[in-house]
Amino acid sequence: MTYVFHDHFSEDCTPAGAEQGPVERRFRFDSRRAGGGKTTAIIEQTSKMALNGQKCLIVQPTTDLIDETFDSISREHPQVSVLRFHSRDGSDHRVMLRLIAYLNNADLGGVIVLITHSTFLKIPFFYRPERWNVYIDENLNAFDYFGETLPNYHSIITDHIKVVDRSGKYGCVEPINIGRLKEIATNVGKDEVFKQVQSLAGRLISPYYDSYVVNKTHDELIKRRSQTGKLCVYSVLSPRIMDGFASVTIAAARFEETFQYHWWEREGVRWGRIKSQEGNIPDLKHPHNDTIDIYYGYDRKYSKKTRNALGCPKTNPLIVATEKLMGSKEFVRVENNDVKLMSLLNQVAGSHLIKGVSHGLNMFRHIHHAVVITANNPTSDAGNFLDEFCRFGLNDQFRAFTNHAIYQSICRTSIRDDESHEAKTWVVASKETADWLSDLFPGSRVHSLGLTQPVMKAVGRPRKHANDKERRKKSAARIKNDHARSAGFGLDLKENILDEVTFHDKTDETTIKTISHFVQRFRASEFINYYGTEPRAICCTDNQFVPYLRNHHKNEYGNKNEIPCVSGAMFSVSKSDTTNRGNDNVEFVRGMWLDVENGTMRHEDFADEFPQLHVVAYNTFSHTAMKPRYRLYIPTNRPMHDQEYRAIYSEIVCILESKAYCRGSIEAVRTSGLGNQPHHGIDHRPNPCALFALPCQAKNVKDSFFVEHKADDREAIDVDAWLSNLICDYDSMDFDATIYSELGSDDTSIGSDQLSGVERAMTEWYRIGVFPGEGHDGLLSLYHSLTKLRLPVGMVTEKLHEAALSSNSPIDRRKQADRLITTLKRWANK
Repeated sequence: MTYVFHDHFSEDCTPAGAEQGPVERRFRFDSRRAGGGKTTAIIEQTSKMALNGQKCLIVQPTTDLIDETFDSISREHPQVSVLRFHSRDGSDHRVMLRLIAYLNNADLGGVIVLITHSTFLKIPFFYRPERWNVYIDENLNAFDYFGETLPNYHSIITDHIKVVDRSGKYGCVEPINIGRLKEIATNVGKDEVFKQVQSLAGRLISPYYDSYVVNKTHDELIKRRSQTGKLCVYSVLSPRIMDGFASVTIAAARFEETFQYHWWEREGVRWGRIKSQEGNIPDLKHPHNDTIDIYYGYDRKYSKKTRNALGCPKTNPLIVATEKLMGSKEFVRVENNDVKLMSLLNQVAGSHLIKGVSHGLNMFRHIHHAVVITANNPTSDAGNFLDEFCRFGLNDQFRAFTNHAIYQSICRTSIRDDESHEAKTWVVASKETADWLSDLFPGSRVHSLGLTQPVMKAVGRPRKHANDKERRKKSAARIKNDHARSAGFGLDLKENILDEVTFHDKTDETTIKTISHFVQRFRASEFINYYGTEPRAICCTDNQFVPYLRNHHKNEYGNKNEIPCVSGAMFSVSKSDTTNRGNDNVEFVRGMWLDVENGTMRHEDFADEFPQLHVVAYNTFSHTAMKPRYRLYIPTNRPMHDQEYRAIYSEIVCILESKAYCRGSIEAVRTSGLGNQPHHGIDHRPNPCALFALPCQAKNVKDSFFVEHKADDREAIDVDAWLSNLICDYDSMDFDATIYSELGSDDTSIGSDQLSGVERAMTEWYRIGVFPGEGHDGLLSLYHSLTKLRLPVGMVTEKLHEAALSSNSPIDRRKQADRLITTLKRWANK
């Protein structure tokens, strides 16, 4: 069956380098089973293109596969010009220097160039990419994790980066000293200290990677309060790396299951599947084969922690049982690097140790048996990031990083030959892998090695969804329109809203003339007490509101029913016939208010968990040193609609619970058997219309406190940024969606008011944003101004890219612009 690499899109499809919208990325992919002819198809297609005068770049995972591909092209298509660049191609010069020199001086003729994945990811600049058609053979590694204990020497990296987006749990980092990081990344002097962080430095200065840290742990590391001293940086590969090429095609085994496919789709890539000339989709499973027996050791996933608990490599029960099973058979073997040479299997005569990444290694096709016992799971830190931030669940990770690696290793054997009928024995560590392989190879049989199973502790809450894909799908339905709520509060309010507002400060009646001015200054609604029904609007700045709270803390009351109350909600009393302060009356909400009681979390603990947030903490009337009860107020950088408030409230609780805090009262936690775990004590009922007693002296006055956690690096919650980086399972939030106008529709026409707004926003950018040190905040301000105008995504993108190009740091601002655009598309185009 012949497969074609063109015309799989509709007629309006454009090449990757063409602009059908500023960042419209449409890539092709060929997803088949391993050994299904992907590389052969690439060779045939690129050879035809080269003979027609086109330039093709083939990017492959290993030098072995490059050599095999080079030999195939030279043998089968001798008239085609083909070049290879890798460390074993016979040249004494550095690969990157030779490649760049060639690209800068390549003639106009057709050619095929072969390079490794590693080289492609490190190319600092690709000259005239529009001349090249890129073919990626096997998926790229789109995720890298750096986690090293550097309590005293982390400054070799941390002194040269800054956290530019500290929303939620994870913050994005950018370089501030590119020259120093470049020196570390190149490491010309082969410094041994630089070697430990060399790859990380390269990713930090690369325009193609976005890197993140956990705000709390990174802040503790910088301030020398970290208990582990561990520097953790998570880097994801952006599809920006493909911008400008004439076309992009990725051919990989079961590509839709890989992290690259998942992440790039979330980043806005539109994938097009390559089909056969007959219109068929390649089969992802192998032909029926009843010669395969698959043995496994454990019912649970196999991790390094599990492996290490089983004893040394010579006494590991799984390894011992495998040696006995294989006997005198000849087999290929893959084990983790840290144990492979010490393993009992290393002493077996029939064992052939191969690399973990073995694409193109075809010298073992005469061997029928395989032992692949590896623990390739990401670390818990990396796994949490992939799950929470990238929405790539733990089961997805195990399949993509462990099962796929095992699958590729097994396919180095005679199973590549569909006509092979010899008996085959494979050994893997976990039942999940064995069952997955058995599904790929119909007719195979799965057997247990009969080992004693490790004791498993039940952890976590029961799953609400059948799998992570279902969870993400339902979650996406919840948040489809939320981002559109970041703008237009004044437009949403009725024209006479100010007529029904009672101001806390009577002077506001004359000084606040417009609805937009009112929305901008609104901070809370005050009531005479908890039973009050007449809201009075407190209008001021954050710098005035916190002193107002502090001043109120001086007051003493005989009982708590005398205390005035506040709500972050702005109430429209005319919206309901039954109440003045219910959910139906809420127009918008400002600030986050949290009740904390019956927990073990102190306000200092909360502030430590969120080192980026400006937090105000004060006692309640009933607070005592023995039974702490307090409230937290966190400013927000703009008003919120009810669902945005609920989302961020739930996100705060979710982050705390991801740090092992339990919810519920002390008594409930103790009876559940989790009495030793900390519990936050936050009332997990996000209610925008909730009332909170204003600060006052505690009944036991000596136990009173009012503390403001504020420093230069603590700020109000950036609502848009938090909503863009949610880790909370949105489907668990029990509230209804409200319809808001869609951002990013296909309609590219805009009105005169919108056009005037764009001109004002761009004028403001050129007035401030182009100057050194103003670019980051200026571009963020421009983004908010443009989204408030309800513009199509294409126009927002065009203006952000125009601004980035005119900034003092165009590369950094372009990366920031792409992140903002991706955020916009996630919310507007799902």
